[in-house]
Amino acid sequence: MSDKPKFLDFVNVYDFTCELPGSKETVQFKPVTTGQIKKLLTYENETNYVIQEQALDDLITSSIISEGFELDEQYIYDRMFLLIEIRKKTKGEIIEFQLTCPECKSQSINRVNLDELEIKELEDNSNQIVELGQIKVHLRHMKRKHQKQEIKPHFFSKSMTETQKAYMFQVLFHACAIDKIETPNGMDENIPIKDRIYFIEQITIQQMEKIKEKIDDMSFGWELENKVKCPHCGYERKEPIPMQQNFFG
Repeated sequence: MSDKPKFLDFVNVYDFTCELPGSKETVQFKPVTTGQIKKLLTYENETNYVIQEQALDDLITSSIISEGFELDEQYIYDRMFLLIEIRKKTKGEIIEFQLTCPECKSQSINRVNLDELEIKELEDNSNQIVELGQIKVHLRHMKRKHQKQEIKPHFFSKSMTETQKAYMFQVLFHACAIDKIETPNGMDENIPIKDRIYFIEQITIQQMEKIKEKIDDMSFGWELENKVKCPHCGYERKEPIPMQQNFFG
């Protein structure tokens, strides 16, 4: 005779599915539990980007019940799509965040319905090329494994300011997207991350903007922008949704 409490058969019994916009894989998952949130809160004062992302990996994988699911093989935008789907089924589709108006500097609460955001599909998963004079930069659709292999905690030392960490993240993100670099002398492949960082930091601002624009064009999944409006002065503009505010908490 089992000693298992009877109520356990009725706890967190619901599961959901979603189709990822990039891989088209159907993933089955359960909502996040209070125990998972408790574990996530141990990282709330963590400022190292790599450790923060690993904590989210752990949260996602502990919610997935699909057999054979490998998070490292997912496109980074599929990973974000999945994280938002898990959040919707855990806490609801409404997310609230505080807006500081850039015009009148007053603060207000804005609300976004995640179900009403547009979804951009992945149309082409092949490398995209940006031409910078005689240089052709081949950009890949990044997967989670690319970030984990190349973006390490030591890039974000505790002595760095938040501004320096944000800058370092942008450099690493764009360097990680580079798959190959082609010149009249031939093709460079399997380029170490340190050399891709050096390349990013040596090109002009105008050339960097071309790479950023192409990477933005390659993104897909939820369109994480929404029209915000200040109730005090009427300021209105599309702004990125600050997903870090009150996301699961």
